Amino acid sequence: MTARMRVLLRLLSSPVGGFHAQLWSYFAAGSAMFNARQAIFYHRSLGRCLRYSLISGQGPDALEVTEEAFDAQHQALLCLNEPQVLNNSRESYDNPLSLAYTHAGAGLCLLSPLPNTSAALVFVVDSHEDCGENQLSPEDKETLALLAEGVARMVHLHASPEKILRTQEGFAVSGIHSLAEYIEIASLPAVFGIPGRVMDVLQRRVGQSSMSIDEVASELSISKRTLQRRLQQADINFAMLRDQVRFHYSIGYLVDQNLSIDQISTALDFSDRTSFTNAFKRWTGLSPSTFRKLFRDYA
Repeated sequence: MTARMRVLLRLLSSPVGGFHAQLWSYFAAGSAMFNARQAIFYHRSLGRCLRYSLISGQGPDALEVTEEAFDAQHQALLCLNEPQVLNNSRESYDNPLSLAYTHAGAGLCLLSPLPNTSAALVFVVDSHEDCGENQLSPEDKETLALLAEGVARMVHLHASPEKILRTQEGFAVSGIHSLAEYIEIASLPAVFGIPGRVMDVLQRRVGQSSMSIDEVASELSISKRTLQRRLQQADINFAMLRDQVRFHYSIGYLVDQNLSIDQISTALDFSDRTSFTNAFKRWTGLSPSTFRKLFRDYA
């Protein structure tokens, strides 16, 4: 265990490269520790599930990334409470957790949830002496949990708001830009953990129901105060996330769907059209009507 701890400490204290390079480092370390033939990382983001996978012995360039529709199998996998092992020779493929090994073929799957993150880490091995009746040894369970904690910390570092989320003051830009540039400014960032879950809820509620923090917290089955605290821990506030979602959808409503200002205000859950107009000016420096004329009527 001492050798494993040294490797984990080095990964945690001396990260190298960007997100993919660091994820590969954890994959390679875990594969060596468990003699795994494949490593998989599932991560929920904006209503989808990203799957990162790597065959043991391959370099960072071989890391494969696939986007999948989020379903009940993903939900079961990402809601694990602690590390565990599944054996596809014993488990039924009707088991939602079978998602882990449907992507990996035959073998034992060592699974661990990432703390405070909608994600899970999986290592696939051909055999494992200490697994017994689908049980991890205490040493392997601790190692798997520590690997998951390291990956979770890496995820949160790469999801810091200064990297992936524009502040409310940062929306507005001087001068007139192309529609493509405005669309890029309004694009939805790939936020992780609780901010990602909030954005999932907000997107489902656009044009359908209230986008208030009270309603979002209720849908997430947590209190408003808990939601605010967990967002604060990620250095993001609810208004920033809601503004980004509103800004993203407002451009399509104005240019592609040609909705009235009142219709857009209602769809984005503003109290009135004046509130929406003021917010849109803060985001773009232009009024909604001027923006529409520039990019629809005179495109």
